[in-house]
Amino acid sequence: MFGYRFGGAAYLTDHSEIPPESMEQLMGLDVLFLDALRHKPHPTHSTVERSMSYAETAQPAPDLLTHICHELAHAKTESGLPPYIRLAYDGLEITVGEPQ
Repeated sequence: MFGYRFGGAAYLTDHSEIPPESMEQLMGLDVLFLDALRHKPHPTHSTVERSMSYAETAQPAPDLLTHICHELAHAKTESGLPPYIRLAYDGLEITVGEPQ
């Protein structure tokens, strides 16, 4: 698994699990991008549910799910997410402050 942290943001795609030692490095971020391919398990990608669990542990605001599959209907999927977790989309722009 590879992830990129830049300032108060981190971008992790193409992962199925995040090791505990890596989770420690994701605390206190302004924003966290996580792989959430679909609901059904995949050997090299996280599920929506697993990424939601990671977001609850890291507690950034917001958490953005990316690398999503065509199987996820955008509006239906977002309606089942907590308010601090959203689906990323093409053209999304965010402002990232300094790390805490």
